[in-house]
Amino acid sequence: MRYLNLIKTISNWPAYFAHKYNLTTASPAVFELRGGGRILVPREVMHEFKEVFFDEAYLAGMPLGVKEGATVVDIGANIGAFSVFAATRFKGCRVIAFEPDPVNFAVLARNAEGVPARAITPVERAIAGSAGTLVFHRGDAEGVSTSGSLVRSTGEKITVEAVTLEEAFAAQGIATCDLMKMDCEGAEFDILYGASDAVLARIRQMVVEIHDQGRGTRTRAAVIAHLAAKGFQVKDGMHHLLWAWRAAP
Repeated sequence: MRYLNLIKTISNWPAYFAHKYNLTTASPAVFELRGGGRILVPREVMHEFKEVFFDEAYLAGMPLGVKEGATVVDIGANIGAFSVFAATRFKGCRVIAFEPDPVNFAVLARNAEGVPARAITPVERAIAGSAGTLVFHRGDAEGVSTSGSLVRSTGEKITVEAVTLEEAFAAQGIATCDLMKMDCEGAEFDILYGASDAVLARIRQMVVEIHDQGRGTRTRAAVIAHLAAKGFQVKDGMHHLLWAWRAAP
């Protein structure tokens, strides 16, 4: 199924095997999308790219369909793999992609330019429980990083600008979010607990990677209880993901 998805979504799919078997040292890899456009994938995030495009990890078990013209919010967009995937999978959708790491964001911005109709709006901001200038740790990566975090303290330290979920929705004119993907290395707790009832009510469904810290409210069970109390139905997904959605009225 993984390679079937590869062939189904990537027109120059043999290029993937050239990278897989080290027949080329080019980085980033350039994949042409059958849905139109292209995506640049640095070697250090090839695994994460495969999870999105080959495994369709963020869609596995999705409880609600995504309608034409939907609004998708990508929190922790990294290089924009999921943003590009969503923009080419869901017809006429609008994707707002938030990424605070400047190295990652530079690739995200280029990938947004490669999608037809400029369907992706890249925003160089972190989403957090409170707004302002915050300390962000990039991890140990020299290039694109997959472990940058507002809550962990390893690797290079930089400052980034952060906004709350409510501020992000207001700035981008998001009345309803049809699908929100969140993978932000532990910041999900502050974001979800800090979000107002009003902004949560505007989210139809979300898929969240939970980085369970095993204490207090920073656990998977605590997030499930919180979202259920806010009117969401909740279920476990693959790859440490959690689905939450609102039943149709």
